[in-house]
Amino acid sequence: MNGRSVSPVTTCQPSSLAETAEVLTSVLLPTVVRGAIVRRPAGEALATATESDRRMVSVLRSLRERHGDDPLPLRHTGRRIALVLAPEDVRRILEGTPDPFSPGGAEKRGALSHFQPHGALVSDHRARPRRRRANEEALALGELIHPEADTVAEHAYTEARALVLALRDAGSRDGVLDWSRFSETFDALARRVVFGSFAVRDRRTTELLRALRARANWSYLLPADQRRRTEFLDRVRANIDRAEAGSLAARLGRPGSGERPEDQVAHWLFAFDAAAIAAFRALALLTSSGPAAEAARTEALTEDGADLPLLRATLRESVRLWPTTLVVIRESTRETVWRERTIEPGTAFLVMSSYFHRDPAQLPYADTFEPGVWTDGRAEGEPAIVPFSHGPAGCPGRDLVPLTVSFLLRTLLRGGPLNRVDGGPPLRSHGLPSSLNHFDLRFSY
Repeated sequence: MNGRSVSPVTTCQPSSLAETAEVLTSVLLPTVVRGAIVRRPAGEALATATESDRRMVSVLRSLRERHGDDPLPLRHTGRRIALVLAPEDVRRILEGTPDPFSPGGAEKRGALSHFQPHGALVSDHRARPRRRRANEEALALGELIHPEADTVAEHAYTEARALVLALRDAGSRDGVLDWSRFSETFDALARRVVFGSFAVRDRRTTELLRALRARANWSYLLPADQRRRTEFLDRVRANIDRAEAGSLAARLGRPGSGERPEDQVAHWLFAFDAAAIAAFRALALLTSSGPAAEAARTEALTEDGADLPLLRATLRESVRLWPTTLVVIRESTRETVWRERTIEPGTAFLVMSSYFHRDPAQLPYADTFEPGVWTDGRAEGEPAIVPFSHGPAGCPGRDLVPLTVSFLLRTLLRGGPLNRVDGGPPLRSHGLPSSLNHFDLRFSY
C-alpha cells in the first residue's frame, strides 16, 4: 500500500488458542467494555488509562507479521470471526456490500433492533435498496454543501450562541463547558436539524433513545424493551408528521410508507450522538498548538459562508484519530477466497478502526493532527481510513455531519479564545494520545 505495506511470511493457519485469547482480551473485550452503541464512562476511562487502542494496534500488527495479509479466522470463540489485517482488504469488504459481505450481521441486527428494527443497515435485500436511497437523498450524500445548508447553519448558530452566552454567565456552572453541557446542546441541535425548531423541547425522544441504546450495547443478549421502543418510534413518527420545511425529515417519506421513515430517522438521531463525541474532541484539537489548529481557528474567525473546509477536515481528523465506530462488521453471505485462504460463509469480518487509522507502520501521520490529508486527497487514497465507513453501506451522512459540526465549531470559536481546563496534558500536533476520553474534557472562555 503506497510502498508502506508489510511483507510478512504468509502462513495459512488460523489463530492458535493463545492468540485467540490475546485478541479477546486486548482487542475485543475493550471494545465491548467501552460500549459499541452508547459509550460507557467507566469503559472510556479504562481505555484511556490503559492505552488499549495502542495495545490493539501492536497486537494486530504482530498477527499480520506472523500470519500474513489474509483475514485471520479466530478459533475457540463460538462464532465464525475473521480479523481483517490488510488495508486493501478493508476496501474490498466495504465495497462488496451487500453481497458477499452483508452489513446486517447477527450482532448488528441484535443491537439495532432495540431502536430501529427496520433501519436500512439491517433490512433485507428487498427493502434495503429503497430505504438506502431514501437516506442518501434526504442527507444529500455526495454534496459537500447540503441543499438546506442555510437552515442547518441557522440552527447551529442558535444553539452555539446560546451556549456561549450561558458559559459567559458567571453563575452558570462556573462557565465550564463539560460533556454534559455540550451534549445537551448537540442533542438540541440534532433535533432541530432533523425535525425543525419545535423539536428543541422534545428531550423525551432523546432520553428514550439513550435508554434503548444502553440495552443495545448487549445486542441480542437482552430482549428489546417493547414499551419504550414503541413510545420512541411513535414520537419519531409524530415529529416527522410535523417536520418543518428545511428539515431533514421533510425530505424523507411520510410515516407508513415502505421506507419506514421512523426507523431511518432513528438512525440519524443515533448517529448524531457519535457526531457529538467527535465534535467535542475536535474542540480539543482546535485548542491545541501548531499551525494546523491555528489555520482552522483563523478560518472560523474570518469565513462567513457555508464552505469551511478546514473545520470539516478537523471533524474528520477527530474521527480518524479517535474513531467513534470502534469496529466495522460485515458478515459473508457465501464462501470467499483470499490470497492463500478460503473462508466459509457466515463469517463476521471485523475491521478494527484504530488499527488502520493509527498504525505508524502504515501511515506517516498516524499520531499527528493533519487536516490537510482531507483537503489534498491523501486520506481518500488510503483504502483503510474509513471514519464514516465506505461503500454501499457507508454512512449516508458523511457529508452532512462535518458540515453541521463546522457551523457549530465556528460559532463556539467566535465566542472567544477557548482553553482546556480539565487538567489533562495539552494536545500538540504530533504524538497525539491513542485515546481521548471525551467525558473528561472541559473548556472555558
